[in-house]
Amino acid sequence: MLKFFFKKQLNNLIYMQQSQVVKRIKITDKENQIFNTIMQFRDETNTQSILRVAGGWVRDKLMGNESHDIDITIDNMSGEQFVIKMKEYFESKNIKVSGFGVTKLNPEQSKHLETACIKIFDQSIDFVNLRGETYTEQSRTPQIIVGTPEQDAFRRDLTINSMFYNLNTQEIEDFTNMGLQDLQNGIIRTPLDPYITFKDDPLRILRTFRFATRFNFQIVEEILNAIQQQDIKTALQTKVSRERIGIEIDWMLKSSKCYQGLKNYHQLGFWHIIFELPKENQHQCNVKVENQGKYHLDSFKYLQTLQNLQYLPNFQKIHGFESQEQLNLYLHLSSICLPYQTINYKKGKNLESAIIYIIAESLKMPRKQTDEIYNICRLVEQFNQLKKEDLKNNYRRLVNFLQDAKQLWEIIVYLDYLQECINDSEATFQLNENFIKFIYSQNLQEFYNAKAFIDGNEIKQIWKVEAKQIKDVKQNILIWQAMNPNGTREDILKIIEQNKEQFMNNL
Repeated sequence: MLKFFFKKQLNNLIYMQQSQVVKRIKITDKENQIFNTIMQFRDETNTQSILRVAGGWVRDKLMGNESHDIDITIDNMSGEQFVIKMKEYFESKNIKVSGFGVTKLNPEQSKHLETACIKIFDQSIDFVNLRGETYTEQSRTPQIIVGTPEQDAFRRDLTINSMFYNLNTQEIEDFTNMGLQDLQNGIIRTPLDPYITFKDDPLRILRTFRFATRFNFQIVEEILNAIQQQDIKTALQTKVSRERIGIEIDWMLKSSKCYQGLKNYHQLGFWHIIFELPKENQHQCNVKVENQGKYHLDSFKYLQTLQNLQYLPNFQKIHGFESQEQLNLYLHLSSICLPYQTINYKKGKNLESAIIYIIAESLKMPRKQTDEIYNICRLVEQFNQLKKEDLKNNYRRLVNFLQDAKQLWEIIVYLDYLQECINDSEATFQLNENFIKFIYSQNLQEFYNAKAFIDGNEIKQIWKVEAKQIKDVKQNILIWQAMNPNGTREDILKIIEQNKEQFMNNL
């Protein structure tokens, strides 16, 4: 039965795409300069090391893409020993290097071996010795052994990430005999038995789906069978830090292709692990664990609806973000979080939203992102009422909304439409579009940055008010500025001369 399910579902999970793999990789002038300089050190100091560029750089180059992630393996000493010697050599030759540092073993951050980093010609490069690893049942902490190239290749997460570019011979090395073929055929496969691979390091489950999503590659059935085992899911929950889970999900959410990967998490039963909710017994959550499944289903439904809406021209016009990646992250995560608004839990003496728990605790994202995405979800309902009103007669509510939403007001408008579509299949974008047009016609799109023409000290002098009233007067001045987008400080001073009392009341 289970086997039949996988055969039936396999093509629905990841669609295979044959990859264009080049026969010879193209080394840039800067890379040549870096590699030649490293090899010069190696030859002149008689270190006798065999140096290999590993992993993602090789994969990307074979796919005809550029990569700035250069990791170099060493076969006869640690990365730290190699870099210390190389740094001394470069300094004696007046070759500029900087940024020397050593990242100690930290399995909770997915660092399985000490890595030495140095900048050569402003390019950051990691050095590490070839490695083999063994793990314990209860921990992701590896027992490190110095490895051969074959051992190092087979201990990597995926065959497409297991290849080397040998700097000594300038050849591609595929010790698993699967990497090149899988890259060409668009296959996601682990070098070793996937059950063992994921049991040892469950973080690789998330990396598997990230790379499958990124390249639109097909995951082999053996992986899908392995990750369905309950002990593998338990290992992900207990052996991987929430920080590492958050980093992987952050990378995925920033991608415009993230839907397929997240769909896999939903179909294969990982959604509740990744977007973990507070527990009733631990956090006094108002929804019992056994009843949380409905919210997870709704969460995926919201993401599914967003996927359909993103093809509409309107969704390509959202402003207020520094990059497309940031917009993707906020769109995807806000959509996922919207259904959890009614869930809360006890934090200290206060009630907190489950949305904050998901972002800050389950995904360990920064406080700024947590606050902003929570604010987006909170303001969607407020906007839903505002858009139905006559905006010309409701400037106070409009200004309050823009001040609360800040640069995120536009994404709130679009997420409100998403929620409307969830509730009503016949929903239209008309009211939302009217709101956007009104904001731009009144030049209010960046009004959240507006400063009152008259500051607090002047208000105190003109109106002779106490400190607590200054805020109200200043808000009324801002509302006047919103109603009069072409108005100036001189204009408002004239009005104050004639009737300053109107700014003591609601405009």
